[in-house]
Amino acid sequence: MQEEKLYPWRWVILIGMTVLLISLQFSFIVPGGAAILVMQEYQCEPMMFSMIMSIPYFSGVLFCMAGGVLADRLGLGKVFAAAFIVSLLGALARCFSGDYWTLFISSFFMGMGVAALNANSAKLLRLWFPGTANSFAMGVYTAGMSAGAALAIWYGSRVAVIQDAWWFSFGLMVVGVIVWFAVYRKHPDGEHRSVEPVGQYLRVVVKNWHVWAVAIVAFLVFGMTNVNGSYMVAAVTTLMGDPSLTSIAGDMSTINTVIACVASMALPVVFAKLFKNMRAPFIICLVGTALCFGVVFFLPYGPITWAVFCIQPILMASAMPFTKMLPTLLPSVKTEHYGVVGGIQATFQNFGMFLIASYIISPIAIAATGAVDGVPYYQGVYVATAVLCLVAVASLFLFPNVRSSVAGKIADEQAAAKNDQV
Repeated sequence: MQEEKLYPWRWVILIGMTVLLISLQFSFIVPGGAAILVMQEYQCEPMMFSMIMSIPYFSGVLFCMAGGVLADRLGLGKVFAAAFIVSLLGALARCFSGDYWTLFISSFFMGMGVAALNANSAKLLRLWFPGTANSFAMGVYTAGMSAGAALAIWYGSRVAVIQDAWWFSFGLMVVGVIVWFAVYRKHPDGEHRSVEPVGQYLRVVVKNWHVWAVAIVAFLVFGMTNVNGSYMVAAVTTLMGDPSLTSIAGDMSTINTVIACVASMALPVVFAKLFKNMRAPFIICLVGTALCFGVVFFLPYGPITWAVFCIQPILMASAMPFTKMLPTLLPSVKTEHYGVVGGIQATFQNFGMFLIASYIISPIAIAATGAVDGVPYYQGVYVATAVLCLVAVASLFLFPNVRSSVAGKIADEQAAAKNDQV
């Protein structure tokens, strides 16, 4: 098997796509930092507010698969350009939103940029980071989600007028898009576009059960990660019992996401060194996250609350890059099909982030507690999320115990090729 080349520009590509993801994620999460202010300004209850937090991800449900297919056929640059323009127009429209439904609709169009980026992130990083650095690169990229969320929660919990947050996030998105197109380059060896008819290679991909299995994992894992962004500030504020302490809850959420940012870069590399295969570290992270979510709001507010919300992101953050790497680790997926496989996975990822927090977790919490707000309601939210983590553990047995790194997969392929030649 021919050795894949490494190009120094790969680090610039990684920085560019991470900066872009930070700006896009900031725009989605900033309402979470200003949760109380948004609910007052737009006259909405926590469940309606969580719909605002989740609707940008519904764009991905509708367009991620198309974004992956088009990238395989037309190239990444054209797909990104169209998606980012629509996303910027949505962010601009949000700046002028005066009622709940205008805010809701504009937030939907904002999600187009992340839909395109998430659908093709595995493909893009597999092109530029073909071997040992792929785990680290995916960790850095997914850290962009946590970094954007950390900045958004910190800023949003301190903003006095919500329109200021809308304009600031729009400006940040403009910067992110400019940075991306300033650094983006086509890979010197090409993008491994598929030359098969679309219908032919789609049939190959959709018949592969393992593709749908990793999509289910993405649905569960990323749906779980959206719970903190939707509820954490309001939940901790409620636990403290004083609405004027929102900024302290915002600080806790910021620390939580900063820890997640660092952990998502470092731990996948550590786990790739310690574990030959992916399943064991994945289970450790999900079970640990479930324990943290299950107990945190049954404890009185104090140092223990801070401790739990510092441990939880270390575990949960590692699950995100693990999940995003899965399409490139499946032995049965061809390189030229990474776009469409990533599109299927990102569709389920966005569906989880749209659906689970607002339309599954919240109704379950309401039904179980009989409350739509207050500490019992948030206890129900986080216990239901803990159960979701355990369901995600079960989903890991739907596909083979893949290697913990792309380098391991490549080594297996090279060994298999040598055996075939013997």
